[in-house]
Amino acid sequence: MKNRSANATIKGYFYQFDHSIIQLLSAVNRDTEVLIEGIEDIDLTDGDDGVLIQCKYYEGTEYNHSVIKDAIIQMLRHFFRNGCDCAQKLKYRVYGHYKEGQDKLPGTVDLDFLKTHFLTYSKDKENHQVHVELEIDDARLNRFLELLEIDVRANTYDDQQRKVEDLFASQIGGCTTQDIQIFYYPIAIHTIQKLAVQKNENDRKITKAHFLENVDKKEVIFSSWLKQKFGSDYYERSIKKRYFSSLSTKVSKAARIFIIEVTGDFKVVDTAALLVRIATKYSHVEHKRTPAQDRFCPYVLLWGASPKDLIQLKGHLLNSGTKLVDGYPFLGAEFSPKDLVIQPTKENLIKLRFIPSADQVEPVVSSIAGMVIEIYEFYKNDPIAGIKLISRVPHHKIKTDNLHFIMEVI
Repeated sequence: MKNRSANATIKGYFYQFDHSIIQLLSAVNRDTEVLIEGIEDIDLTDGDDGVLIQCKYYEGTEYNHSVIKDAIIQMLRHFFRNGCDCAQKLKYRVYGHYKEGQDKLPGTVDLDFLKTHFLTYSKDKENHQVHVELEIDDARLNRFLELLEIDVRANTYDDQQRKVEDLFASQIGGCTTQDIQIFYYPIAIHTIQKLAVQKNENDRKITKAHFLENVDKKEVIFSSWLKQKFGSDYYERSIKKRYFSSLSTKVSKAARIFIIEVTGDFKVVDTAALLVRIATKYSHVEHKRTPAQDRFCPYVLLWGASPKDLIQLKGHLLNSGTKLVDGYPFLGAEFSPKDLVIQPTKENLIKLRFIPSADQVEPVVSSIAGMVIEIYEFYKNDPIAGIKLISRVPHHKIKTDNLHFIMEVI
């Protein structure tokens, strides 16, 4: 009996975690934020709107009003603490699965039903009416009812898992059921679990964009496995063949962004040599009659370099004849993506464009027009966090130990 009870409890937790995953993956806005184990099991906010969700799984239990009574009372108390604001947009949702008994709940819960079955309880042989004790009148109770949604016919555990898989397939291009089961779902559960145990409320919040960034680690895991299984030389050849080999001797026109981690590995001369190779290979070849529309050059973001390192590096590159821009039109100016994406000309043969930080990658990508965009990220332990990208842009994440590896593969 104890084992069955423990199994049911564990299944209930995973049911809540799966429902949290569904809320994140089904959100239309990538900035939609979910608070795990907040005021209720799940708090979902999207701008000024939001939902407080109480999610329970009782596959072996018959539905009775008493099972969800405490949740509804807590929601009413929250509504009361918010001043019983009739203009409130925040909604309340009780969501659960039960073995049977769902017919006890009418299709529409009216005011009398709410008071009788959900807001009245007995304690120490004394009856209590929550709405009376809080002095909430019928007009405000009706507003609470408008904000309250009760679903006691929620999906079974297995059906909800299938819904999770369908959503992953729709959100991560090209992933298979096997990918979801082996890579994405275990990482998703781990992500939700880590959030749920945090003491600080802010540490239990996550946006859809950040969640997908955390979960989409298939390439990272595969790269680590490939290197460990077959060795550095095989890994190097496979990366070169996959990303940097071409049947043509002419490099196609594209806006290529190279994000390179140089933490603990920065040397001006070595880093400059790598960037010159990138600039030479991934810029257009200039001829006397090269059309303006055929000119292009790469972007680079150095992760882990200090401001002083970058000043020395840029000076070294300029002194050695490599023309560059960094998006700062004058001393003391704010970074300008439009100034960074200006096209090379015959008189101004730009070979490198420096992106100053991870949070500027998305604005730069958004400013690039009329060109294929690809991102190549070389990281040492984990890919850089906080890059917000447009879904259509390929982002190749490549594990590396040093700059020599990057020099060899490109």
